[in-house]
Amino acid sequence: MPARNRILTLVAAAALLLVASGAVAQTYLDLEGQIQEFTLDNGVHFIVLENHDVPVFSFHTFVNVGSANEVRGITGLSHILEHMAFKGTSEIGTNDKKAEKKAMAIEDETFAALKVERLKGATADSTRLAELEAAFTAAKDAAREFVVTNEFGQIVENNGGQGLNAYTSTDVTVYLYNFPSNRLELWAYLEGSRMSDPVLREFYTEKDGPVTEERRMRTDNNPIGRLIEQFQNLMFMANGYHHSTIGYMSDIQNISRDDCRNYFNENYVGSNIVVTLVGDVQFDEVQKYAKKYFSAIPAGNPQPVETFEPKQLGEKRMVLMDPAQPVFVAGYHIENVKHPDWPVYEVIADVLGQGRTSRLYKSLVKDQQIAVQAMTFPGFPGQKYQTGLICFAVPVKGKTGADMESAVFAEIDKIATEGITAEELEAVKQRTRANFIRGLRGNSGMASQLAWHQTYNGDWRDLFKEVEEIEAVTLEDVKRVAGEIFVKTNRTVAIIETEEAS
Repeated sequence: MPARNRILTLVAAAALLLVASGAVAQTYLDLEGQIQEFTLDNGVHFIVLENHDVPVFSFHTFVNVGSANEVRGITGLSHILEHMAFKGTSEIGTNDKKAEKKAMAIEDETFAALKVERLKGATADSTRLAELEAAFTAAKDAAREFVVTNEFGQIVENNGGQGLNAYTSTDVTVYLYNFPSNRLELWAYLEGSRMSDPVLREFYTEKDGPVTEERRMRTDNNPIGRLIEQFQNLMFMANGYHHSTIGYMSDIQNISRDDCRNYFNENYVGSNIVVTLVGDVQFDEVQKYAKKYFSAIPAGNPQPVETFEPKQLGEKRMVLMDPAQPVFVAGYHIENVKHPDWPVYEVIADVLGQGRTSRLYKSLVKDQQIAVQAMTFPGFPGQKYQTGLICFAVPVKGKTGADMESAVFAEIDKIATEGITAEELEAVKQRTRANFIRGLRGNSGMASQLAWHQTYNGDWRDLFKEVEEIEAVTLEDVKRVAGEIFVKTNRTVAIIETEEAS
């Protein structure tokens, strides 16, 4: 039997045995026994699962920093830094690193002068501002003369790499792609170098171009994006989830390369990095190349987010007047993914608003036919800190956000007062077992899951407890937790109310 199929068979057997009996430990140990790990002296943690079916491997690098780590003035910086990781190193991406370094220093100087004048606002000297804008544009153009565009990506692609990608969330920044197994050392050199030797070239070009455009597309020119950003600002008043991952436009415009370098030095450190490799690799070789190419990453001492979200004392509400179609959103504060009640939140969200069998879908979409979509999920906008359980509904033509509100709250109130049925709970548990197996299919899926649990929970082994935790949820748990979170003083409501376009 091929290795990957053996793994999936073991996982499937383990998941099914959870229902039949408690004698599941050995089956899980069989699977867990194939996973190996080590930690470098600087704290970078590696997790390796060999699978020699085909000569490729997948990797995920999880950096334990996201927009929740940002403070006012540098919102959006985690996302900008993700873009910078594709710009190369001192050896990759330049045709003259010494000349480029000098040109980038001039670029930084002209931006600093421009920023000072820009921040004067209405009292800024318009003539001086225009001169500084021109000088800054010239400095950016001069620095770009030394750039070899997309050399990092071309090296990956020319050596058979596929799926080169990255993403930033409120909690983490993740880098990934697939590579032929005979390019393991090249992968280690590329990934280790961009984690230890970033140049941050084209910093201003990138943030003033693609990043700014992404902000416009996702938020400024998107009615739902505008609503969600303001909803998030309203729901979270203190912790790092207060602002969106894309950041505020004024911060994107005024962040400097020094800001980015300082943020990188503080957060892209060994103790903040988890790397998983799954596929046709040898554990001993991974250890050898990891030590050779990742040891230059400093160990560091990243500071935890210290501000906790205070208890909400009353309902928060906003109405956004917009030419767009009506939308309804309601959020309830819940604890983070490490809290014992997290599996209960997942059960509640599943029954209330996940899929065509959920209560919101059956009531609003199928029976009353007043909505085109209705859904619920826990973990908005993240899972590391106190977060939210969100209900979202889009009405059919002729219905309003107010119509959605009354219908959604009716279903929420039923769960808060009556709980759910035994049949609904069993259906959630069955779906959990199936989703668990699907989530581990393929090298990349397994790599992602292992890295996620190591980063969020501190131990990749927690991956194999997910089904068991849902299995342990009782009807009494659901009623208790629903009664605690579904109260008016714990909710934030946001509605798009359609107005005629001017």
